[in-house]
Amino acid sequence: MSIISLINDSEKNTIWLGSNGRATIGSFVAPSVDHKWVAIHGWLVGITGTGPKVEALKAHDDDFPKDAEHPFKVMKFMKSAYEAYDIGETDEGLKRYCGSGLLAHKSGRAWDFDNSFCLTEIPANTFWARGSGMDIAIGAADVLTPFVRDARERLARALEVTIARDVDCPGEPLVQQFDREGILHAAV
Repeated sequence: MSIISLINDSEKNTIWLGSNGRATIGSFVAPSVDHKWVAIHGWLVGITGTGPKVEALKAHDDDFPKDAEHPFKVMKFMKSAYEAYDIGETDEGLKRYCGSGLLAHKSGRAWDFDNSFCLTEIPANTFWARGSGMDIAIGAADVLTPFVRDARERLARALEVTIARDVDCPGEPLVQQFDREGILHAAV
C-alpha cells in the first residue's frame, strides 16, 4: 500500500506531487522506490500500490497516443499496456486494474481514477490523494490549509503526517514537481 498526492499550484503555475518512499505488501515493507509517477508525452500518471504497472506504461511508451488531449485516451492506453502485462482481474463482469491513481496534464488539469478507470476531475488548488493513507493525507492537508499557504509545503507536511500515522505508508516523504513543459523533476 502507499500514498500518492498532488496539488495544482496555480500561483506557481506547477503541479506538486507527493508520495511515500516505500510500499507494503501485506506485512512486508518493500524496498525504497521513487517511481510511483511516470511522465508520458505531456501527461503524468501516479499509481498506488506495488506491481509492474509503471513498468508496463514505460514499456509501451511508443504506443501512447501523441494527440491525447483528453484523459479518456490516456485511460485507453493504460488499459492496453496493463493487458499486455496481464495486470488486472475480472470481478462480476467488470475488469479491475489492481490500483487507483492520479492523472495530470501539463496544462494543470488533474483527475482521480479508480481501479476500473473511472475518472473524476480534481479542481485547481485542491489537494488530493490516493492509496491506503488518502483519508489521513486529505484530512491533514485540509487542517493545514489556513496555516500553511504554500502548496508545496502543505503537500510535504500532509505526507509527513500520513507516514507518521498510517503503518501501510512507510518510508520518507518524496515531493516532486511536474511543470507546464511536461517534465517530471526529481524529488526535492
